[in-house]
Amino acid sequence: MKSGLGEIIGKTITDVIVARNDRGDPANQVFLVFDDGTYFEFWGAQFNCNSGVDRGGVAEVVKYLGCWQTAKITDVYPKPPAG
Repeated sequence: MKSGLGEIIGKTITDVIVARNDRGDPANQVFLVFDDGTYFEFWGAQFNCNSGVDRGGVAEVVKYLGCWQTAKITDVYPKPPAG
């Protein structure tokens, strides 16, 4: 995955735009629009969304992913301090 995910830390989402293209790639797009006049795009062939926002932080997400034996955390943003 590209490193642009780290750029959205601390930004405030004002809008979410969802698009679907039945005729080609990208098939699905989700845009997060921020209050500073920027946006970030997720895209891919398939997206499945949760039913809503869950309570918790990084520790709870790591614990949840531990329930799935095939899931592997590949990145966390922001990066923890070195040392």
